[in-house]
Amino acid sequence: MASQDRILEAARGEFAQHGYAARLQDIAERAGLTHPTLLYHFGSKEKLYAAVIEQAMLDWAAVTSRAVSAAPVGFDRVAALIAAAMEFFGTHHDFVVIWRREAIEGGSRLEIAMAEHMRPFLDRAVAYLEREVADGRLREHDPAELMQTVYGALSTYFSDAGFRARLSGIDPLTPESRERFRDSLTAMLRDALAPR
Repeated sequence: MASQDRILEAARGEFAQHGYAARLQDIAERAGLTHPTLLYHFGSKEKLYAAVIEQAMLDWAAVTSRAVSAAPVGFDRVAALIAAAMEFFGTHHDFVVIWRREAIEGGSRLEIAMAEHMRPFLDRAVAYLEREVADGRLREHDPAELMQTVYGALSTYFSDAGFRARLSGIDPLTPESRERFRDSLTAMLRDALAPR
């Protein structure tokens, strides 16, 4: 694995575990590199943190683009995006923790990611849902609130996995548990959005 990729992987783990207070020296050690090598590649903690967020956003864009192209209309696209989100969050658990911590702390370090990636995704999703309602394929609803509700359900499923496991006695991160959650969320949304 290239040095830059090792640093990004180590940084995701350290930022997930310690938040923005993670130390560059610890990230470098976790990556098996020196602190100067880390700085050579990223220059500062701010730039490294931004690179971690940017990589996750690019991965998110790739996963959701595949979902959209596979299911172009109606509730099938909603279901495909839920499945894509489950895939993304399931393979980017460190990022989920980073993102949730940032959301709780006000999200100021996410301004660029929100402006460049998340807001355009939300705007496209809302526009799509409004078109589907207008075309009679989905029931009338508030698309922005729907997106926030689904985001909350999906992100907390993964960020609160340890709590869920202790509460229910079932590991929520197994493939079977993730599939059960995905199917339940999809069924609830299908019932809520089915045209009358």
